Amino acid sequence: MTPLTQEFVDNCPLEGDFRMRGMDMTRIEVFVDAAFAFAVTMLVISFDSIPTSFPEMVVAIKGVPAFIMAVAQLVWIWHAHNIWSKRYGLDTAYTVFLSSALLIVVLIYIYPMRIMLQGMFSWFTGGYLPSEFELDSMQELSAMFVFLGIGFVSLSMVFILMNRYAASLKDELLLNAFELHETRGLQIIWLGAAVIGLISILLALTLPASWVPFSGFAYMLLAGWMPWIDIQRFKARPNQDEAGQVQYADKPRS
Repeated sequence: MTPLTQEFVDNCPLEGDFRMRGMDMTRIEVFVDAAFAFAVTMLVISFDSIPTSFPEMVVAIKGVPAFIMAVAQLVWIWHAHNIWSKRYGLDTAYTVFLSSALLIVVLIYIYPMRIMLQGMFSWFTGGYLPSEFELDSMQELSAMFVFLGIGFVSLSMVFILMNRYAASLKDELLLNAFELHETRGLQIIWLGAAVIGLISILLALTLPASWVPFSGFAYMLLAGWMPWIDIQRFKARPNQDEAGQVQYADKPRS
């Protein structure tokens, strides 16, 4: 890629002290946004049919919690990609490859994700919130957890590669110490997420049959991992002195 000029970087808008180099949408970003919109549409049209009676409407409404959770996860993934795009503004062949890989993972796992969320709500509510997908054995449930785990690990790996690629272009992008620190910190966050996905897969393969439904609880570790690593990142984040030079907090200012 063509290295950015200092003048361009200095004029980039700031969000959280990070200079946004990609505020102008690229064609790949437009494509990714459209693909995520299509994924949400797939969730909507995955309902069997339009309700024709009040009881059918009640059944459809009971599927709303799983639908909301699925959309929330899609928005989380889209937002992570959107922030990455705005921060670095990359539009290279490798960027297209990584964005395409992200879309492939999302579009493949959109239905399994919704199915597993429906199953989770059905399990939590003793069947009050129905699940349209039927499993005949715990072995099949184990296979679903493995399939979903592979998707989550793949998703995490794509974001690791995205941030690793951005960090490798620190000179071309003129990343300062704070921006490089944040970029590497995101690699650690997604690496931890990948490990959690692997833990879920391992539990699904090794737990006794009656305990297989608890494999999904491994993802609750994300609720602890992400805040904890954010705290560690904040403690080690660089400070900016009066001259605008960025230095690490544990080093004396010049």
